[in-house]
Amino acid sequence: MPPTPGSHAWGGGELKATAPVAGTSLTSQAVADQLCASSFGADFRMTEFHDAGGWGMWANGTLPTGTRFWTAINDQPANPWS
Repeated sequence: MPPTPGSHAWGGGELKATAPVAGTSLTSQAVADQLCASSFGADFRMTEFHDAGGWGMWANGTLPTGTRFWTAINDQPANPWS
């Protein structure tokens, strides 16, 4: 699927959310990725802000309205572990 106008783009995969976790439990990218892999399978990892261009993402999957989730960002100290 091609990117859409504006800041939303195709993330290229499936989006799922784990059970809620405190940000303080995500002490590194590796810990966050392992939580995703343990919950959903070896191919899953924490999404990164730039996976779909930032600010908006289209992906396979269905999240309930109002679902909030942690997202990593690789070029700023704005992660739970930063």
